[in-house]
Amino acid sequence: MSTQFDTQDREATGQQATRQQGGGPSWFRIWSMVIGTAVAVALIALAVVTLSHSNSGQAAAPSGTPASTSAPAQPTSPVTPVHPSAAVVKLQQELGQLNYYEGPVDGIMGPQTIQAITYLQRDAHLPQTGQMNPATQAALANFLAHGNNQMAG
Repeated sequence: MSTQFDTQDREATGQQATRQQGGGPSWFRIWSMVIGTAVAVALIALAVVTLSHSNSGQAAAPSGTPASTSAPAQPTSPVTPVHPSAAVVKLQQELGQLNYYEGPVDGIMGPQTIQAITYLQRDAHLPQTGQMNPATQAALANFLAHGNNQMAG
């Protein structure tokens, strides 16, 4: 009798294990499907946006004419060459005297010159625009005449 009871007990336990493993929906499976679907939708959306941006710069080809993908895109505005300026040369020299500018004195308003103007404006308590204006010019003249005592505390 104990043998029958033991066998029936094992069968009942085995049926419960089977029901738990495959009988009902697993939350892990459900969330895996939801996350997988969301990732797939995001990848498709990214591909569509990328393709639409890469095609928006090209003109539409007339019907029957294949679009040329090997031709480089033409700029919309002509590129103007940068010419050195005597005023910028003087500005670079003056900013260099005050140790704001350490780049080449080439007369071109480049990133180093703009950064030097920004530092001058910061020390003069002016808006840091990186462009010369009357207030920045006055501060430059003042610092050249009297020195920049920003380090003296």
